[in-house]
Amino acid sequence: MTSDVELFSWFKELGMKVEKVTSGGLYFHFTVAPPTGGIPVSVIRTTPESTYYIVAVVLELDQEKLKDRPSLISEVKRELLRLNVEFFFTPDDKNPKSVQIAKIMFSEGLTKNQALDNVTLIKNSALLTLEILK
Repeated sequence: MTSDVELFSWFKELGMKVEKVTSGGLYFHFTVAPPTGGIPVSVIRTTPESTYYIVAVVLELDQEKLKDRPSLISEVKRELLRLNVEFFFTPDDKNPKSVQIAKIMFSEGLTKNQALDNVTLIKNSALLTLEILK
């Protein structure tokens, strides 16, 4: 089983911008972003007993653009479904203020490539969402 320290060090080894997050009351939480900056992706383990990590990003949505073009939400949903990621809008789909995009990553047998692929998938899902909402 991959340890928290090991997972954290894999991204440091790549020269990524890696920062521990102490707020939120989560057991283990850090963010990963490209070395030159960009969207930080959270890697979270909720409790010491958890056998999985949640790889996630939360994006605030431009309310003015959504009022002008409500069909954008359907377009975002369709693209995120194609990417095979979990997502939900808050407070709801009818009047969303933000979207959370996530993927579960089990620690048993986790490889460096799988960890990088999951973080990249979530980062790219967020970038695609932002592009649609432009």
